[in-house]
Amino acid sequence: MVAVMRIKASDPVREGFSGRSTGNVRGVGRTGYYETKGHAIQAFDAELREYGYHLDHASYAVWSGDEGRETVDVCDERRDVVGCAVFTWYRMPSGRYEFIGYLA
Repeated sequence: MVAVMRIKASDPVREGFSGRSTGNVRGVGRTGYYETKGHAIQAFDAELREYGYHLDHASYAVWSGDEGRETVDVCDERRDVVGCAVFTWYRMPSGRYEFIGYLA
């Protein structure tokens, strides 16, 4: 049995990932709000991929509603689960989404 490495507390992916949250977002307009939930998830997943990880698309749920909270597994290149991503979102009156994400 191969030991699965977990994302460590000091791993720089944590800061990069949370940096995609509203208010810290690079390249998402002046406000940092996302057009859609899909745009937000793609941005967080792109950040993970820069560090050799990705969101487990099989663990997605239907993200309905104007606000909510979901947890998605984070996998390495071998598709081993190495942590989880926690997301919360809120749809602003403008129709754009505020998204907060962190790795647990």
